[in-house]
Amino acid sequence: MQPAQLQKDKLELIEWIIQLDDETVILQLKEMMHAQEVSGFTLTEEQKRMVEESALKYTSGEERGYSWEEVKQNIAERKKLLNEKKA
Repeated sequence: MQPAQLQKDKLELIEWIIQLDDETVILQLKEMMHAQEVSGFTLTEEQKRMVEESALKYTSGEERGYSWEEVKQNIAERKKLLNEKKA
């Protein structure tokens, strides 16, 4: 769809919604809008499995979490090592 046509269609929809008195249709539109916002991010089954495995390792104590300060410190240390190797 061309950008000009898209804008025209959006304006027509806006005008239609403004004149709309059917609460059921408005609720359906709101549900569609919410579904669009929520569905913008999805995980594949493989990604879901990886997250679940990681969560199990964390809750069982097999792996530990890191504070934000620890993460920043680890990154700084790795960056320093990489810079030393380049020199």
